[in-house]
Amino acid sequence: MKTKSSARVLGFDGTGLWIERAGGVVRIGAPSHRGPITQETRDPAGSAMLPARERDACVARGEALLEALEGSSVDRARRGLLVRIDRADERLARRARAVLGDLSRGADAEAEAERARLFVAAAARAPRGTTSLTVTDWSTGEPLPAKLRLAPDKLPKDQVEAIFARARRLKRGAVMAKDRLEESAMKRARLARLRDAALATTSLDGLSLATAAMHREDPALLPRDRPKTGARKASSGERLPYRTFVSSAGARMLVGRGASDNDELTLHVARPHDLWLHARGGPGAHVVVPLEKGHEAPADLLVDAAHLAAHFSEWRGETQVEVTYVARRHVRKPRGSPPGLVTVDRDKTLVLRVDPARLAALLAREEAAP
Repeated sequence: MKTKSSARVLGFDGTGLWIERAGGVVRIGAPSHRGPITQETRDPAGSAMLPARERDACVARGEALLEALEGSSVDRARRGLLVRIDRADERLARRARAVLGDLSRGADAEAEAERARLFVAAAARAPRGTTSLTVTDWSTGEPLPAKLRLAPDKLPKDQVEAIFARARRLKRGAVMAKDRLEESAMKRARLARLRDAALATTSLDGLSLATAAMHREDPALLPRDRPKTGARKASSGERLPYRTFVSSAGARMLVGRGASDNDELTLHVARPHDLWLHARGGPGAHVVVPLEKGHEAPADLLVDAAHLAAHFSEWRGETQVEVTYVARRHVRKPRGSPPGLVTVDRDKTLVLRVDPARLAALLAREEAAP
């Protein structure tokens, strides 16, 4: 006979039911009427079979057991899928918050640039070492003093121009930021549909079909579970806090393995003149490019390292990612901050258009741990 879960009843003994299901033959039963349900795999040949008159009752009990097992499997699979959905949704929510923060900073930078226009003429005349500029603001129709604080080690006109440059950069990024915000909203709507489908289905096939449909629609939205592997060790037994990749030109690039590893890589492995990179707006790996003192990273090496920073971040799978880069000397660890959190001064931002072929080639050139 066939049960509702596509398992075939083979026989019965005094304490259990022998069934054939995916994966082989198992015996389901209990050592006593109070014992827990157990599963045993072996050949039922030679087992004592119940008389024919008792088989109907055993079949009914067996089908009930199979249905209970099937329902338990569906519940476990549903819970696992809902956990993955919630994690993906939280990742998108963090992304949306980061994008809104970027848009807010862009508005602030635009207001700051508008105010900086008052100081253009004064900054052009002021010498290096000037700590502040004071002008008269007539924008309200009345003469009001306006003051701009300056760093004495830079030319005033360069500092005013830097304010304009930052506003222009954030304004350009605002278009992309709004697109990312809309994309996050659409992805969260897809996750909501998958959550509804998971809650509504009563079978493993239904869960599999709903998940497969999501993967076809957006493969990067709900990554498939990957088996966990142990961290690779150095030959001395010491675990390295970073992975090493080789650029298209043969240069080494170091990628932090986790939050604490990021701190170790940035604070204790990288040298002050090395290049440091990180994807903007969310958690991700610190990337360090070892450089000779006094040298800068060539453009191709910078783009390769930016691909790694984007890939090993929560923006993995995006087509455009903003990547911060700066000399390691300008990266600081605030006292008492959580693992992986740093502050950056004098940073620059690269708006990276991800090249999948280039990224795949970089990932294929990972060096084995020593």
